Order: sequence, then structure tokens, then C-alpha cells
Amino acid sequence: MRVEVRLFALYREQAGQDRFPLDLPEGARVKEAKEAVERLFPGLSLSGGMAAVNQELAGAETPLKEGDEVAFLPPVSGGQDSFGLTEGPLDLKALVDWATAPEYGAVVSFLGTTRSPNRGEAVAYLEYEAYPEMAEKAMAQVIAEMRARWPLGRVALWHRLGRVDPGEASIAIVVSARHRKEAFAACAYAIDRVKQILPVWKKEYRPDGSFWVEGFAPEEHRL
Repeated sequence: MRVEVRLFALYREQAGQDRFPLDLPEGARVKEAKEAVERLFPGLSLSGGMAAVNQELAGAETPLKEGDEVAFLPPVSGGQDSFGLTEGPLDLKALVDWATAPEYGAVVSFLGTTRSPNRGEAVAYLEYEAYPEMAEKAMAQVIAEMRARWPLGRVALWHRLGRVDPGEASIAIVVSARHRKEAFAACAYAIDRVKQILPVWKKEYRPDGSFWVEGFAPEEHRL
């Protein structure tokens, strides 16, 4: 079968191209695609980065099929941070695998999921909207604040856009550190800070109608 591979930033520079077709055996997974790309470009190592299949974060064991787009993404900001917005499901295992390394004694993760019922009422689904360019800057700011407070290893912060059904995750935070105290504290700080400054809004859909969920604006930025 044939898939389309995309490479970005450092990976693109090392390979000398940003996209190309790749032939793989039937039943191949992301892991086999990674190994095949590394064989094509000696000196290119995709380890430590992340993968996306059809613009959704994916793990090494994610199966591939004919025509899939497989993107390999270098870690952001010096290799220690991974953050952004996605319309696809969040893959917590892929994020935890990325954040785990021998030098870190703790890896703490948080998933924020759509709950139903909410305030006694059934929720059909949530829909998220963002100011993307500003949201990514806000995510970088939150991570910088975390690093200024605690000695951390790797930090991942990803938020869903679009429809998120009950039980599905809308936000994923993963923090690794040498010790659990710092990892727990940083993870808790991240979700609280995200709720304060991230320009992402949610609309709640119920069987009898829908409404925008009111958020909180810090007093210093309030109109």
C-alpha cells in the first residue's frame, strides 16, 4: 500500500524534502512507516518526535491504510515541549510515551473530558472554537510559566477543536519531571492557567437546545 509522508521543520531540513509517497506492506503501522523513512534518509532520526495520521495525533501502533497522510512532527521549542490545537482525537498514550524518559522519575497526565449529565441535564456534545494564532501563543506562555516555577522535563499541552462527544477528551496535559511533587504541581497549574487565558470557547448542546458556556476573564484584561 502507499501512504503520503509529510515532514516539518528540522525533519524537513534533514531529509531535504517535505512530502513524498511511501510504499509499505499491508498492515503496516506508524512504527513501520517511521523505520522506513529513517532508512530512506540516513542520519534522520524521528525518535522523540510525534506522529499524526490524517491530521490526528497517532501512536507507534496506529495502523495505516492505503492513501493515509502520515506526518512526523519534531517536538516544539527545543525538543522539550509539545503543544497545539487539533480537530482529531487526543492520543494520551502517544503523549505519555513521548514525555517518558529514563532521567524522569515522574510522568503526570490530565485529561479533561465531556461529561454528561452536566448540572443534571444530558449533554449531547460540546463544540470548541478558538482564536488559533493567539491560542498557540497562550499555550507557549503557560508552559514558560510552568518552567519558571518548577524544574520540568517534557511538557505536552493539546486542546481539541470542533465537536467533542461525552466521554471524549477536550484537553490533554502531560508533564514529566525528576520528582512527582513538581510534576503534579505543574500539571495542576497548567489546567487552571489554561482556563484563565486560553482563547478557546465551548458551546454545549443539549437535546432541548444549545448555549455558550460562560467563562472567566482575568480582571486585569476585562473590558
